[in-house]
Amino acid sequence: MTLVIGFLRTVLSVLYSAFWCGTALITLMIFPNSSEFVLIKFAKKYWSEFMMKWIIGAELDVQLHPETEALFKSGRGAVLVSNHSSYLDINLAFASTPIPIVFFAKAGVRKVPLLGGANERVGTVFVERGNIKMAKKAIKKLEETLRNGRCVVVYPEGSRFETNEIQPFKKGGFHLAYNAGAPVVPFYHEGMGEILPPNTFIIRKPSKPIVVRLGKPIYSSNVEELRNKSFEAVKELQAKLRH
Repeated sequence: MTLVIGFLRTVLSVLYSAFWCGTALITLMIFPNSSEFVLIKFAKKYWSEFMMKWIIGAELDVQLHPETEALFKSGRGAVLVSNHSSYLDINLAFASTPIPIVFFAKAGVRKVPLLGGANERVGTVFVERGNIKMAKKAIKKLEETLRNGRCVVVYPEGSRFETNEIQPFKKGGFHLAYNAGAPVVPFYHEGMGEILPPNTFIIRKPSKPIVVRLGKPIYSSNVEELRNKSFEAVKELQAKLRH
């Protein structure tokens, strides 16, 4: 019975996601300048918040550092660096942040029907692993996004992992922050791996709330220092939850 319920929850989530991604894509094709409306109303409220709560059955426990709250209210762009444990992390990011966000994502996401097209039109940039020329072009495009006051979510581990241990961060997102003169916000979440672990396709109802912590903004004029400080900050957020 548990497997059947999980299968039905998965099918409903896919159909619901297809509807809202399709609606967003059509809206953006008709009204090209509606990306902020689409991100806040469609991606955040109607798609992610509703699906997480009412279809998946997840309760969110979100806390933001006061300086990060102030940063978001100021309208300044920032790079949010997060651990990555599930395909649904994109929905968690939308649901748990109060501002419009776009993503620095793997090229494979672009090929996902409706989702890829909608993400591309709101400003998400895709990059192929190992393609340095494409990565430089993507970073240049996102620098402009940051300077225009929009926040970019990056998963610097580079992939999803079954282990709860934070993996070493790759440099791409930190070059982006450095070049744009934008702060980095450490973003740690726990519990998404229980809902949809890597290498599975059945969505499970979590046994406890999904915990999200956004730490204090990090400023530095050095890429390596940004990466090291961000890695330590995400690990510190994790450690605080476990004690």
